[in-house]
Amino acid sequence: MEANKNNNVGVNHHHHHKEEEDDDELLKIRISSHPLYERLVENHLNCLKVGGIGDRGRNNSKSNQRKAEHSISTKINPCCSSMQLNQSELDLFMEGYCSALSKLKEAMEEPQQQTIAFINGMHSQLRDLARPTHLSPNVFLQETERNNSKYVD
Repeated sequence: MEANKNNNVGVNHHHHHKEEEDDDELLKIRISSHPLYERLVENHLNCLKVGGIGDRGRNNSKSNQRKAEHSISTKINPCCSSMQLNQSELDLFMEGYCSALSKLKEAMEEPQQQTIAFINGMHSQLRDLARPTHLSPNVFLQETERNNSKYVD
C-alpha cells in the first residue's frame, strides 16, 4: 500500500511538472507573438551593442537576433508559470520590459559618453601642447629664466 502511495506521488509530480512546462511554452508563444515583441528584441540588442557585445558579429545580425530572442524567451517569466496572464497583464508586462530595457541602455551609454568626452578633451589638450609656438624652445627658456630672475630680488 505504501509503495502504491509513493508511486501516485511520483505520477502527480510528473503530471504537475508537465503542466508547468506546457504553461511555459504557451507563455513563450504568447510573448513571441505579441505586437511589442520585435521592439523588445530590438531594445535587447541595443543594450548588447552599447556593451560592445553585439558588435562582434555585425555581419551575422540574424544570428544575433535569434540569440537575443532565445535569451529573452528563456529569461522572461513574469510570474509563476502555472498562473495564466490575461492580455492586458501581458501588454503591461511587455510595455514595462521594453521601457526597462530602454532605460538600461541609457544608463549604460551615460558613462561611455562621459569617457568619450574626457578622451576628446585630453586629445585636444595634447594637440595644443604639441603645436609649435611662435617662440623657439631656446627663446622660451630664456623668457622663462628672465621671468624667474624678477622674483629672485
